Amino acid sequence: MNKYIFKSSDQIGSLDAETDNFLSDCFLESNVYETLKKFNRDQDFTKRIIVGRTGSGKTALLKQLTNDPIVKKNAIIEAESTVFEHINNNVFISQLLEKNIDLRVFYKSLWIHVLIVKVIDLLFQNNNTFFEKLQSLVGGKKKRYNLELANEYVDKFSDNFFNDRIVSEITEKMQEELSGSLGNNFAKISGKISEEVARKIQSETARYVSSELLRKQKELIKIITEETADEGQNRIVISIDDLDKSWLSSSSIRYDFINALLDAFKELIDISSVKILISIRTDILMGIYKTNLRQEEKDRSLIVPIEWKRKEIYEILDKRVDYLIKHKYAGKTTVKFSDIFNFKVKQEDAYNYIIDRTMLRPRDAIDFVNICLNQGDGTTSLSEDHVLEAEEKYYNSRKSAINKEWLSRYKHIGDYTDSISFISSRSFKKEEIGDSITQIIEFLMSRSTNNDDSLDEHIATDFNSLLDVWFTIGLIGIKKSETLSVYSSFDKPSLDISDFNKEFIIHPLFYRVD
Repeated sequence: MNKYIFKSSDQIGSLDAETDNFLSDCFLESNVYETLKKFNRDQDFTKRIIVGRTGSGKTALLKQLTNDPIVKKNAIIEAESTVFEHINNNVFISQLLEKNIDLRVFYKSLWIHVLIVKVIDLLFQNNNTFFEKLQSLVGGKKKRYNLELANEYVDKFSDNFFNDRIVSEITEKMQEELSGSLGNNFAKISGKISEEVARKIQSETARYVSSELLRKQKELIKIITEETADEGQNRIVISIDDLDKSWLSSSSIRYDFINALLDAFKELIDISSVKILISIRTDILMGIYKTNLRQEEKDRSLIVPIEWKRKEIYEILDKRVDYLIKHKYAGKTTVKFSDIFNFKVKQEDAYNYIIDRTMLRPRDAIDFVNICLNQGDGTTSLSEDHVLEAEEKYYNSRKSAINKEWLSRYKHIGDYTDSISFISSRSFKKEEIGDSITQIIEFLMSRSTNNDDSLDEHIATDFNSLLDVWFTIGLIGIKKSETLSVYSSFDKPSLDISDFNKEFIIHPLFYRVD
């Protein structure tokens, strides 16, 4: 039994990596972290897109990496303030979108400029040094890049090249060019236009972006790549980590916006001393694939999925419990997670009981243990009752987090998570729960509205579709044996047609019958 008097304020860390004082001392260097640290051109060289569920540690990875001695310089790009806010509120952009003009290549060009500027800021001493470098190349021996085109681009936007006005200026210059090339047709854009005029606007927009932006930007990237090739030890990290925030989930252009970023950063991937790392939630990336904006298999070489093993979650908790004891109670000996949870809960070891009810994500485990410590306020040892009481609070916390995570994809996500309570057996096959299926469909139909789309209607009336939702969000797994259940992962994010007649098992946290 432990001898520490826990207080309600005791914690093993914050759920938010940005304010987690335990992170640097208790960080576990996983295989994902080792992959991200690499700057040498091996098989992992292109892995830059960090994909994981809420609470899997994406932000923690980036925060720790930027503080790693191997990284000499780092910078953060705020997606909302640098690009999204402008394109989402610009009247001209809105008018084009209303006419169904495809602007994905334009978004890509905006992203490329933002990335180029950040790279230049970090690779060169100052902006003038970069301009001087370009001038010094004039008249030199022939290179594989087109210096003239690169200089045309820099000269065209020189007034605001490095400041916050640049996104607006690029947009305004495109508007001027289209106005000149399309004449009266373009003047009509604020009103109703014919399909022929729409096609002309689309064609001219694509032409302008290709010839005046992308083509010249790529030459500038070639210059930066070639002229800084000997700076491989500089090791610079640029991170983009706000792509799961609420400002994005409600926007109709969110997938186009993120898709453009995923296309743009690849243009700079050969700059040997710079790693542009993008953190993105699994459900958002899946949403992009569902809209057929890009092909999943082509991104495989770029993606680093975060998935934790049970052993690793134990290691994280061991580090954090020991850190708490040593710093709060001046303990001398090493204390493990299992040392303070060395009792039984419903005939199971408490430490296993807790891990079973996480989804094997650091945030889940930290949250549950923090609530347990809070329940043990003033006691010298934790007990079964503390864990069971904590579980009720933890369940509400995790259920709310799942509903929030998947709301942008499933409008009735709260109903879907609630409906699993109609199943009374923890493991089940479809043919064994006919009455429960009827109750579930009746429940979901009673929650439907006139605003439901075809996906909502399908899930409410087709149990296979609901099973797929449950599997995707982690409420059920496929039972392979008494000791092995397969839950959703990056490599198996959803059910296959061959899975629906298999035996399923409800995640221990969401089986509420006992």
